[in-house]
Amino acid sequence: VEEEDLEAFFQDPNVLENLKILPPSSCQWTTLGADVKKVETEAVPCTQLSMTFFDRLYSEGIVRDTGHIAKCYDEVYEDFTIADKLRQVLLLEDSDDYEIFNKADREEFLFRIFKHLCLGGAFCQYEDMIDVYLDITKTIYKELVSV
Repeated sequence: VEEEDLEAFFQDPNVLENLKILPPSSCQWTTLGADVKKVETEAVPCTQLSMTFFDRLYSEGIVRDTGHIAKCYDEVYEDFTIADKLRQVLLLEDSDDYEIFNKADREEFLFRIFKHLCLGGAFCQYEDMIDVYLDITKTIYKELVSV
């Protein structure tokens, strides 16, 4: 998608009227409220086509054979409470397990969807089982990417 096309999209009256955001300082959805002046794009690789991409979470002990996410002592990083090894892998570069996904892996669209779902937002209620995250990641990926 070209940047000009995205700029036109964000300037469309229907988009401006219906696109909602949740400002960090508020708990209420609101319209964008301003004209979009600039749009920046980034090519995101979509080369990972299989959920086996996440098998290393099991082999590295981040997730147990039962599907339970391994716990750890609570730690706060930026706005996230890290209470399990999965969030350590996703967020903490100095974690022993961070490197199970290299830089190229972390740029993949499949990984980005997974990370967003796992980390959530301010009102996220974390899951104890990995299957929920993997299932919805797969569903969203299949809806957004055609092979």
